[in-house]
Amino acid sequence: MNASPAEIQALIAEAQATTPERRSRETGALLEIPSYPIAGESFAVTFLFEAERLQHIHLVARPGSRERTRALAQELSTSLRARYGLPISTKARQDALPGAIDLRWAFRRMTVQLQVPDGETVDLLYSTAIPSRPLTGSGL
Repeated sequence: MNASPAEIQALIAEAQATTPERRSRETGALLEIPSYPIAGESFAVTFLFEAERLQHIHLVARPGSRERTRALAQELSTSLRARYGLPISTKARQDALPGAIDLRWAFRRMTVQLQVPDGETVDLLYSTAIPSRPLTGSGL
């Protein structure tokens, strides 16, 4: 977190620049990995920046069936619990579909959110709780 796009590309060879139309639709989406395997599923990964510093990593998978979506969410939840402990929040919404999941963990200066909003999509969002550092050479 808080790395520049160049630093991310140096660390992660698969990371590529997003298209201009994608950047116009999604502010800060400067890098992406179109397909990255996690737990037997393909995730689209987007690296979101503010002031040229990484603030969020958004992973999205659409497994193709409600059963596989539920199993993937359970596998990720188990893995996240093993790594980060119990979630700090579980949102229960009246308008949520059956099987919807919304869990959040806090770890050091980062939050992790696992969501299954519609029974078909698994969203995983890593966010920094660290303020953006100024660009080098900015005089600060």
